[in-house]
Amino acid sequence: MFKPIFLSLALLFCATIASTAYAAANRPAAAWNYYHFDGRAFIPGPAVDGNAFIAVREKFLPIVLTAPTATTKQTPLPVGTGVIAGICYLQTSGGKLGGSGSFMPCQRVPLTIFSAGKPFITVQTDDNGYFVVVLPAGSYSIGGEPFSAAVTVERGITTLAPLRAGKRMVD
Repeated sequence: MFKPIFLSLALLFCATIASTAYAAANRPAAAWNYYHFDGRAFIPGPAVDGNAFIAVREKFLPIVLTAPTATTKQTPLPVGTGVIAGICYLQTSGGKLGGSGSFMPCQRVPLTIFSAGKPFITVQTDDNGYFVVVLPAGSYSIGGEPFSAAVTVERGITTLAPLRAGKRMVD
């Protein structure tokens, strides 16, 4: 009497394990995550004001977009590398004056990436002030004093880095 019950439970357990494994193997690929810059930091979600934003996905090259899209070109990262994606900008309001963090993107600006205090590579911002650079995992510094940022690159991960190039304040 107990053998049929144990056999049924064993079959049910095996079927549950098999269906879970099948579902995990066939789950949809990770989705793209969008981040926009609000004048102070990167915020989740696409920009609502028509400004550019970044589409990020683990182990893939991020993409700067101006509108959400159903199809996004997927370029895998080389093995052992990560990405720094960021924006170079001038702050135009905020700080002591309060208010929202308005900014102007720094267009077509060359940025030097340093490794161990030595120049490693130079990249250029786009028309929206954004830059994307693939680097081996490690610690880097972007830009020069007084406006620089220290960044750690991890394998397969995109690190978002806002780089304020200065303030343009009016009282």
